[in-house]
Amino acid sequence: MPYEESFSALGHPLRQDILKALGTSPASVRELTDQLPVSQPVISQHLKVLRDAGLVSSTPKGTKNIYRLDPEALQQLRAYLDQHWLTALQNLAPEEAKDA
Repeated sequence: MPYEESFSALGHPLRQDILKALGTSPASVRELTDQLPVSQPVISQHLKVLRDAGLVSSTPKGTKNIYRLDPEALQQLRAYLDQHWLTALQNLAPEEAKDA
């Protein structure tokens, strides 16, 4: 399954918080540490997981990296979920409506 790594990465609450923070604006590890109640090494470890899953990217800026969401990867993940969502909704339709 091509989305296993993305789903696994999103399974941790701190990674969800990091994605939420990056959804507001790109940020460095330090900026994320200021927003979240964990240390820089912990943020860095979780960013690596998110980056390896393709959900975030980084750009060097001076001595730090600026992390941002990867909108294309998120769109692909959303399309995958939407596909299953539509199937689930169709399966919830009354039997009479399915036969029509």
